[in-house]
Amino acid sequence: MRLPVRSLSVRIVVGGLMQESNSFSPIRADLDGFRRGYLAFGSDILEQFRGRGAEIGGFIAAADCEGVELVPTVAAGASSAGHLAATDFQWLVERLVEVIRGAGQLDGCLLALHGAWVAEDEPDADGYVLERVREIVGPSVPIAATLDIHANVTRRMVEAADILVGYQTYPHVDMRETGERAAGLLFRAARGEIHPRTYLRKMPMIVPPENSQTTDGPMAEVESLAREVERRPGILSASAFPVQPWLDVPELGFGAVVVAEGASDAARSAADEIARAAWAARERFLVPLVSPDEAVARALAAEGPVALIDSADGTSSGAPGDSTAILHALLRLQPCGPTGKVVLLTVVDPESARAAVAAGVGSKLEMLLGGKLDPERHRPAEISAVVERIGDGHFTFSAGVGDGLTADMGATAVLKIGEGGPDIRAVVMEKAVACYDPALYRSVGLEPREAQAIVVKSPTNHRWTYRDVARSTIYVDAPGAATPRLTSLSYRRAPRPLYPFDDWELDAGAPGSS
Repeated sequence: MRLPVRSLSVRIVVGGLMQESNSFSPIRADLDGFRRGYLAFGSDILEQFRGRGAEIGGFIAAADCEGVELVPTVAAGASSAGHLAATDFQWLVERLVEVIRGAGQLDGCLLALHGAWVAEDEPDADGYVLERVREIVGPSVPIAATLDIHANVTRRMVEAADILVGYQTYPHVDMRETGERAAGLLFRAARGEIHPRTYLRKMPMIVPPENSQTTDGPMAEVESLAREVERRPGILSASAFPVQPWLDVPELGFGAVVVAEGASDAARSAADEIARAAWAARERFLVPLVSPDEAVARALAAEGPVALIDSADGTSSGAPGDSTAILHALLRLQPCGPTGKVVLLTVVDPESARAAVAAGVGSKLEMLLGGKLDPERHRPAEISAVVERIGDGHFTFSAGVGDGLTADMGATAVLKIGEGGPDIRAVVMEKAVACYDPALYRSVGLEPREAQAIVVKSPTNHRWTYRDVARSTIYVDAPGAATPRLTSLSYRRAPRPLYPFDDWELDAGAPGSS
């Protein structure tokens, strides 16, 4: 039921800068990544995001409901990658702040941020953005920001913003609702109904996201506690942030954030309570991994479809998407392995994608596929293939995570690889995109429901997007920039002690912040 529209003479600036960084990715992030994702300015933002399942869509819905005037700035979003080029970062930030500077009288600022964004010269990019906005609007204008559940919340972010609200779900199915929640709190603050203050408690721990879903398991229990905290008197919002672990930055760690009405010892204690609950469950976040050869054998022997999760090469986690670990395992079964069982997989390989498109449908190719973007972790696969289809490279997310957003794979072709053994279909793309939506395969005429096995390069969103497709799931122990084997990575800037690298009794000296 639609709520009654309230007439409010308030002006709220709205915008968003969304990207997740991976410090171990060999792919440098730049403006082209935002152009492939989305990059909108001014009134185009309201047209592009109205009705969409993203945070800004939630901002707009809440403002329409309450009659609030929105002053749009910039909305920029890109797939995860390495650290953003310093000049491109500054260009984006300046586009945001120049509109705010010239906006005149404002009653609040509403921003969609990720929270795990790193620029080449700025390890806390989201904190920097909030700090710049605060410098312009002054201390009395409330600022609210939405954050991904994998945000690395910092003291700087808390000091600059009045309200920080995180997703409550992973897989991320409440992005729009998170926008609505944050907007509702900001509108109340703009009307003077509440005086929000944010409290942060950090825990010196990082965990792989593969077992951080909020549907069950340890993170579901932490989220349940956060919802109970929100029902306490004086508490406006509670968020738990297990953090994207592939960040090599200061202040890295699990965060618990509680927004309360004014100064509140109860809110500080509640943030500590949530953080300690996560610490107590830290070992339960680990996920069983299976070698590529064993994973393929199991998948081909099981009742399909089976999702083979190559999360270490998850493009939505900042990896380049060029892993061939599962492809090599499949090729080792040719030509004597089980036949007639279709396996779908993706490979980001600009050179091979362009070559296949240029050759055309029906062409036979001999090539080295994949393993070129992250050669320290992956090696190319020597293949014989037929170009089966050529796609336009575009699809729209529609499986419940980021619905309405679009992806551009650039030059895209389906290669039928080898003869005998498993029937391998590789979607070879020029540009990396998030790979967790079955719409990717369907955009080139491949139906995952009809396959024996589907390679999905995503740690957890597939739990939702493939829930009605895959009968079972296997997590593959493959190398990659987004590996769940966190201790295999070399952290240099992250604070120590830090779990899982170190373990100790929490009350014997573990650091934290409030």
